[in-house]
Amino acid sequence: MIHKWQRLIFLSFVLAFLFFMGPQTAWSHSFVVKETPAPNSQLETSPKEIIITFDNKVERDLVSIKVFDDKQQEITSKPAQLSDNQQAIILEVPELAGGIYKVEYYAVSSNDGHPIRGSYHFKIADAIPSQQSQEEGNESDSPSYQESKDESNHTEVIPSEQVGLMLNEINLSEVIIYFMRAIYYIGLLCIIGWVFWWRTIQNDSTELKKKYLFWGIIIQMTHLVGLMAMILIQLNIFTDNGLSFSLNFPLGSIFGMVWLASLFMSLIGFVCLFRNKWFDLSWILVILVSKSLNGHSLEFEPTVLLVISNGIHLLAAAIWAAGLTFTIIFWRKQRLYVHSFLPVFSKYAFLSIVILSITGVFTAFSFLSSFNQIFTNWGFFLLYKLIAVILVVVLGGIIRSKQKKHKTVDLGIWIIIDFTLMMIIIMLVSILTYLNPLS
Repeated sequence: MIHKWQRLIFLSFVLAFLFFMGPQTAWSHSFVVKETPAPNSQLETSPKEIIITFDNKVERDLVSIKVFDDKQQEITSKPAQLSDNQQAIILEVPELAGGIYKVEYYAVSSNDGHPIRGSYHFKIADAIPSQQSQEEGNESDSPSYQESKDESNHTEVIPSEQVGLMLNEINLSEVIIYFMRAIYYIGLLCIIGWVFWWRTIQNDSTELKKKYLFWGIIIQMTHLVGLMAMILIQLNIFTDNGLSFSLNFPLGSIFGMVWLASLFMSLIGFVCLFRNKWFDLSWILVILVSKSLNGHSLEFEPTVLLVISNGIHLLAAAIWAAGLTFTIIFWRKQRLYVHSFLPVFSKYAFLSIVILSITGVFTAFSFLSSFNQIFTNWGFFLLYKLIAVILVVVLGGIIRSKQKKHKTVDLGIWIIIDFTLMMIIIMLVSILTYLNPLS
């Protein structure tokens, strides 16, 4: 029976390797290359349609464009259409009056399943400008303007003060998305690590094992809730104007199959995990492969190495996160056992941090094509994560030093700080994996 499971594990590795070694051009990520009307442009007449153009195909059933007036009213209920080559979303719009309009668009890359979300404003000039407006426009001390080009209509102008207000708007849908993604990553890392650490305590007291399995169920539920939220995010149901249900899940796409595979493994885990060593290892493998095939790693070269590095990075993070979570949960009522667990965890945590540092640096340099990317939103969050990781390394050194000197009286506060930093890092990761590294 054991040999059968070993062969299954080996076959899974072979299939995963062959899958990675397939044609890499099929994995290229889709990016927006043109928005019509152009962002922050002023038009003399109403546009007939809104067009968002991509450099690669996007998923047919997961596209949308919504246009809102200055009263936050949607101007049309018509659905957006996808071009024949699946590289442009087109929305026909009715005749629009003068004013400022907001465009919100959403698509999912057909190749890697990455969501592409954006919004911007454009302005339609009043049909008959007032005399006061004309006089103000001629004054030398008039406000500065931001110019942009709209090839289909006119050049230009939304006052820079208005542009600043637009950029600083609170996007409720993105807040929800980041929160849901954080739950997903917390559940993902903790359940992988929880299954891993089960091997070290399954021969301990019955009471400890029962509590461990109880918390295992809670972590599994967290993972399932986060996973379902991620799938709903892919379906773009979270918008600034409430929930919008359009459940056309692309079963035939690679990323759709990957998400469904993850969902299946999550559900079957409630029945089969913590029972058989080889099933547990196989479960971890499938979850890691599924997650590694759904992210930024598929957008850059060398794709194969980045995907493998991502899987190793996730496993190391899971071992560290779950071990730290276990320490926090059982510190109060199982402190004696936790003290015996800490030396083992400390070694794994140190090794995990080393692996995380190596794979993280490799990934960051692979994503960075120019120094200017540091000054993007993605670059800033990457720097925040780096600072948090450095603090974790310093804290790890303090905790290891106290353990060696048997100064465990105040160890709890340092572990709490370490746990807090871990949660901050996971939240930063949930944002980094959503933002586009190239913009």
